[in-house]
Amino acid sequence: MDIGSKIRMLRDNHNISQEKLANILNINRNYLSRIETGKSEPSLKVLKDVAKYFKVDITTLMDIQTNGSNSEEKIKKIIDGCEHLLDGDLDFLIRMISVMREEYVKKD
Repeated sequence: MDIGSKIRMLRDNHNISQEKLANILNINRNYLSRIETGKSEPSLKVLKDVAKYFKVDITTLMDIQTNGSNSEEKIKKIIDGCEHLLDGDLDFLIRMISVMREEYVKKD
């Protein structure tokens, strides 16, 4: 199931209209509609906000499975996933990676 379908399923399961969810996420209803139909990809911010609102893990929402993949495959998935991100989302990911790297250095 793609991300848009999952968002629609979550919205439907919680009996929330597109208009209401769009307002909650602070996005245009047409953009939400395009996400749900697979015509647009959600930004990282929208994904984070959807996951937070519906109290689901963002990795589940994005169908990221961490078991069984080697490091090379994981890095390729990250690179492929970053191709169409906005600069702000890329900056956010860079900051996250920097913080994570610092935490690993502290543990050693």
